[in-house]
Amino acid sequence: MASTKKGHGSRAETSLTEAVMTSNKLWSRMVLTSALAGGLVFAFGSTARADKDWKEDCHRRLEADRARIDHDISRHGEHSRQVDNDVARMDATRQWCRDHKSDWDHDHFDIGIYFRHHDDDDKR
Repeated sequence: MASTKKGHGSRAETSLTEAVMTSNKLWSRMVLTSALAGGLVFAFGSTARADKDWKEDCHRRLEADRARIDHDISRHGEHSRQVDNDVARMDATRQWCRDHKSDWDHDHFDIGIYFRHHDDDDKR
């Protein structure tokens, strides 16, 4: 009978050892998972940044379009195909500015020949 008691005792020790090892594995996995999650947050998480201010770029583009229109008016006349293309390009630049949420000086760029009115298209 002594041998059977010894066997039961070792089973109890074995099960206690297995429980401790399982608990250690669980804690190790939790620590490693937390470390991995923290590393991913630092690697891919970033602070909220303000969008770039495109105002200067918008102004520069519109000013270049305005100079191109003035140049082509002096060379080809106000109702030339070149000026129409330049005004269309300036309209595209205005759309670029809107898409980038940038405003421009409307009193400077949205006047006269620089601003295509839809009524003007109907007259041609």
